Amino acid sequence: MKRILLAALLIPLPVFGATTEALVTAMIEAHGGYEAWSKAPTCRFTETWEIPGAPAGTPIGVTVEQTSRRAYLEDPGAGSLAVWDGEKAWSVNWQSPMPPRFVALLNYYFTNLPWLIRDPGVVLGEPGTGSLPDDPASYHTIRMTFEAGTGDTPDDYYVLYIHPETHELAACEYIVTYAALLPEGVTHSPPHLLVYGGHAAVNGLKVPGKFTIYEEGRLYAACTFEDWSFSEPFDASRMAMPEGAVVDTSSPTR
Repeated sequence: MKRILLAALLIPLPVFGATTEALVTAMIEAHGGYEAWSKAPTCRFTETWEIPGAPAGTPIGVTVEQTSRRAYLEDPGAGSLAVWDGEKAWSVNWQSPMPPRFVALLNYYFTNLPWLIRDPGVVLGEPGTGSLPDDPASYHTIRMTFEAGTGDTPDDYYVLYIHPETHELAACEYIVTYAALLPEGVTHSPPHLLVYGGHAAVNGLKVPGKFTIYEEGRLYAACTFEDWSFSEPFDASRMAMPEGAVVDTSSPTR
């Protein structure tokens, strides 16, 4: 009997009918817990984008300071740098068509959603269920919105898809409301579905090795992640804007 009970304790238990708080807690624990993540000095990874019809992307190193969310992005191959210093964004030889202010924390947010759900200003809905393409599983879903004045784009939303057995974050639906990226008169992009894959443990935290984004069922973009770390120091000297740097004047709102 003891052996049976012990084995049962080692099997991830579904949380159907659970409250939002219980489901969120299960997801965070499945990704390594909140304390280890929140005490990490930085989050660092290398991202490589793949956009259909576009030239192959080059690896970009992303480093984010956990406490302040200051960030710097480096593309050694192109000799470019983009920085968010907490108040403004600027760049040197930035090659991406996306504004530095928009991209500075973009993949940090996507890849750290299991913990960022605890951020101030986050509003969570009641649990629901949902499915993903070509996947028979029935996922727990939670809609994540924001209080007015939270971040650059408080009108964003995310719908998190949480695996019913492992409680890992499998996917999220989201929209983009960053005004500078949208045509005049348009308030948000179509919903996008971002599906995670290739999870690995880094410093005791479970992070994705890739994600794939779909828009209206079609492949929109993909990104792979390598060189993860939650222990490197933050190089504050990168926040000093050099002569010739270009300040990002794009606006998140109209």
